[in-house]
Amino acid sequence: MPEVTVNFSIEDFKKASEEINGMASELPYVIANLLNDGAFKTRQVLVSDTWPSHVQVRNASFINAALRVEKANKNNLEVAIYDSIGHGHLKAHAEGGTKRVSGPRIAIPDATNIRKGARGVWASQTPKAIIARTPKRALRITKTGIFVGRGGQLHRAYAFKPSVQIKASVPFYQDFKYVMDNAIRTGFKDAMNFAMKKRGEQILRRFS
Repeated sequence: MPEVTVNFSIEDFKKASEEINGMASELPYVIANLLNDGAFKTRQVLVSDTWPSHVQVRNASFINAALRVEKANKNNLEVAIYDSIGHGHLKAHAEGGTKRVSGPRIAIPDATNIRKGARGVWASQTPKAIIARTPKRALRITKTGIFVGRGGQLHRAYAFKPSVQIKASVPFYQDFKYVMDNAIRTGFKDAMNFAMKKRGEQILRRFS
């Protein structure tokens, strides 16, 4: 997926550091930890809430395996959450786009004859299920689609097409911005205090 940025001014962090008597020299370390913590919290939201709330999940482990965090460090204050697999059309789910397959066709359900629920086509209405339960005499599979005989007529269940337009359906970017923004703005004080505590412990060890 392409980059989605959440930008903060270093001056804001300097001001916040001064307000809690923090050392400016600790800021790169603090901000890196803050970004990493926020990225992992954001990833957890995308995996456990954003994705399953907007798609029909057939493989519960897929999104957990796909999304990975690229961590920041004190010399590179950037983090990223990225698709490490590239097989789930995550960009298309986030932005919309055209879905193509390596095979010859995509089965598009007929809105009149195929039932859908909130999470997509019912399990009993998938091409595989229809083909399995329909007597051969009533089933026609052609280059243009899947047809089922009923009432003396053929009714199209699925049309075959080489590609299909996907509407933006999963708010990856919006949730990323919201969770990261909130994590950074609310977590700075604790992150700075933790860094100062660690710095104090290091100084004490030098003189012990």
